[in-house]
Amino acid sequence: MRLRFVLPLLGLLLGLAVPATAQTTGQLSGTIRDAQTGDPIIGASVLVEGTTQGASTNLDGEYRIIGVRPGTYALVASYIGYAQTRVEGVRVNVDLTTTTDFSLTSETLQTEEVVVTANADLVRRDLTSSEFRVTSESIENLPVQEVGDILRSQAGITGEGGSINIRGGRAKEVAYFVDGVRVTDAYDGSVSVQIENEGIEELQIIAGTYNAEYGQANSGIINVVTKDPGSTFEGNVEVFSGSYLVGGEGGADALRGRNTDAYPLLAGLPYLDVDPYSYLDTNPAQYVNAQASLSGPIVANRFGFFALGRYFRNDGWLYGATLYNPDGTPGDSSLVPMNAFEKVSGQATLKLRVNDTMNLSLTTLASVAMGDGGSDYFSFRRNPGGIRSYRDEGLTANLQFTHTLSNRAFYTLNASTFYKRNTTAAFDTIEEYDNNTFLLQTPEFVPTAFDAMGVPTDSTAVLTGPGRFLRGGVDLGRFQRETRNASFKGDFTWQALSQHLVKTGLEVRLDDIFLENYALILGDDGTLQIPGPNTNQYQIIDGVRPLTISAYVQDKAEYDSFVINAGLRFDYFDSNGQVPVDPEEPNVFNPQKRINRFNDLDGDGVISDAEAVDTNATTLEQRQAYFFEDATPKVQISPRLGVAYPITSQGVIHFSYGYFFQIPTYEFLFQNPGYRIGTTSGNYGPYGNADLDPQRTIMYEIGLQQGVGEDFLLDVTGFYRDIEDWVSVSFPIRATAPGVNYLVYTNLDFSNVRGITVALGKRFNGRFSFDVDYTFQVAEGSNSDPNDAIAARSDADSPTLRLIPLNWDQKHTFNTNVFVGGQGWGVSGLVRLGSGYPYTPAANADGDPIGSLPAVPANSLRRPTTASVDVYAFREFALGGVRPRVSLQVYNLLDARNAGAVYSDTGLPDVTFRDVAPTDDAGYYVRPDFYQEPRRIQLGLSVGF
Repeated sequence: MRLRFVLPLLGLLLGLAVPATAQTTGQLSGTIRDAQTGDPIIGASVLVEGTTQGASTNLDGEYRIIGVRPGTYALVASYIGYAQTRVEGVRVNVDLTTTTDFSLTSETLQTEEVVVTANADLVRRDLTSSEFRVTSESIENLPVQEVGDILRSQAGITGEGGSINIRGGRAKEVAYFVDGVRVTDAYDGSVSVQIENEGIEELQIIAGTYNAEYGQANSGIINVVTKDPGSTFEGNVEVFSGSYLVGGEGGADALRGRNTDAYPLLAGLPYLDVDPYSYLDTNPAQYVNAQASLSGPIVANRFGFFALGRYFRNDGWLYGATLYNPDGTPGDSSLVPMNAFEKVSGQATLKLRVNDTMNLSLTTLASVAMGDGGSDYFSFRRNPGGIRSYRDEGLTANLQFTHTLSNRAFYTLNASTFYKRNTTAAFDTIEEYDNNTFLLQTPEFVPTAFDAMGVPTDSTAVLTGPGRFLRGGVDLGRFQRETRNASFKGDFTWQALSQHLVKTGLEVRLDDIFLENYALILGDDGTLQIPGPNTNQYQIIDGVRPLTISAYVQDKAEYDSFVINAGLRFDYFDSNGQVPVDPEEPNVFNPQKRINRFNDLDGDGVISDAEAVDTNATTLEQRQAYFFEDATPKVQISPRLGVAYPITSQGVIHFSYGYFFQIPTYEFLFQNPGYRIGTTSGNYGPYGNADLDPQRTIMYEIGLQQGVGEDFLLDVTGFYRDIEDWVSVSFPIRATAPGVNYLVYTNLDFSNVRGITVALGKRFNGRFSFDVDYTFQVAEGSNSDPNDAIAARSDADSPTLRLIPLNWDQKHTFNTNVFVGGQGWGVSGLVRLGSGYPYTPAANADGDPIGSLPAVPANSLRRPTTASVDVYAFREFALGGVRPRVSLQVYNLLDARNAGAVYSDTGLPDVTFRDVAPTDDAGYYVRPDFYQEPRRIQLGLSVGF
């Protein structure tokens, strides 16, 4: 049935969308005139040096070159009877038009080639929505180390740790593209592979209303264009290492619970005013980095390559003290890192110029990251040997064919795939968990001394309860997930008329998901075992293959007085999943209704006592044939419109509007498959729902770009986002067994976001440059996370009818980036300032005689303001054919203790009075994990050639 529906649909879309990659190219345009008379020159030629791309001028002396990869080029204009003119330093950006005009001088007046250095457009008149662009040249001079550092320094972007929230949206609403191909893991919304700064030619961040060529993202687009092979051999090798450099004292004592008399008391407990990170020693090898890149031709002007490799290791900044071993015996009190990690990543591109009109390229990215994670750092802080470790593997490959049909049309075909695998476990195999049942069979005493024969001679009591760390044990959770993807994409770009650039495209995407998640349990024989495959403690997803088909058409109309981007997008999604036919009877493994437990031999629809016998019981295979039905395919039509209207020679107003749809990430469609609901009373779940509707966002934006002089640009943008059908948790669904209810994910939550961004930038003029931006934003919704509603739904509370501040609602953010430099040297600084994120205060039970606390509004108070300063300085030398560079980089220069979490009764990361008792473990309320990363300093040496 599905195949009969999909094949005609696919055929129709193929007819509408002629196949090539629109998101990886820009275009060049301009006018060529006679320098003496000012008259347009007809038939003059313009060539993009180093490529085979070029164009001739029309009757008005105008030229246009489409499909140019981002980068910096030299343009050469020529015509018989005129001196050749060369303009250097012309920057091409993704999806934008760069205007470069020429004035040709007669050969009688000028015999040598005229060389001009281009000045980039200050105001982009064809920009119809908010976006930020960071070029490879800018990245090289920024105090940033990862792509995430760049993203979090842009206006309208908030988030902590690895989270990226664009204009108030959930982190899972951001889509990641590499060379125009989506590399977002549809299971959880993360990027499938590590992307390194050194391999980026241009990073585009679209925070506003984006064009129809982008889909399956409700809040923002991160589009990376990788570096192309060069025409000459170029390379770079970089090595750096560094250390955390912190002050203060008491951190090691707090971890070990020692010297309690040496510190002031608070609520009867020690460690007031202890610096939580003072246990970090100065260690020049605390973290190390080594990376190398090489680019050049294999066959001159025909076949080239680019390759990049990086190794990075950090011993981490969160430590624990080994006061206890996993078996509960006393440890050696050594300090052990608990968030150490290392990664190896690589990027490679091969590009073949088949002929003057055809190019074939293969780009691959791969990464492996491993470290400590997946366990509760705090609980295991005195038993660090019991935590889990993780390993993330990612690989993506994109084969791209580009065919230039003429100087007005080209198409690109992409065949791409990615693979991502994530595992977390304390040990690789089940056998290694032997004798690690401490958490399931916590002893009353553990031995502390032994005689020569190994017989215990002394013991100590194992203290448990509130206010105490774990005295032993191993995290028994085990998780493994794999996502495989294959996609085929074609885009066609056509300069239909002088003013109209038409793009159309089609993409077919197939995902394959595998997941296994469980915690080891104690078997009857006293050993650790995997839970039964048909129990609620064991989760497996296998053989799930969702299908996505997308098509779009986009027209960019550029006139002297206005620019219009108008587009229409079509999305089709089939989860290829199933949902229960009878919501009261979802558990196919353990049905409760007689009609499902036994065969209806006489076909009357009623199971008689004679039929209700064990020999007539239905089999699992029989029930699976009718228990579930296919989820309904989802279809969305998304209109997009953007208008830019120049009001002066240096001023442009833009307006944009659009509908955006995004299928929820697969974790909410397929979680806990099989509905293994128990038979004892209670609430179970939540379970995945393969029939979830798309989440919908309507975006509006209006903004102004205003140039000031030759170097300054002011940008003011106001925006509003209305979000519906966010994923949440359903009300309890009554099952057949008495008192048994279960929850599923459903589309219930909603949100709206409004705000304004103000940015002032000065481009580099040989001395200094800066970018300053301020964002005021209000992000409100019914729930920040789909699982936030579980407790309320389980108690059958009414849904959230009011808007509350979302977890990432940062009212005020301020970013400043300053670069001062000259020939061979430079210093840059990055300042981030943000108002506090919201938190939910704890109700105070004091003076409450009836024990009924008042309702406390969620996220009604604010954490402290955060501030950080990062600095990067370098000095470059010229030694023959190489360029050594010495650099110093400092993150969190002022070593600010920025709060990442707080105690709910005080709103502070280091003070609490709630549920504090004199019997609590010393150091229990000193929380290094409540703070962001401390000051980190590194020295580096790079050599380029």
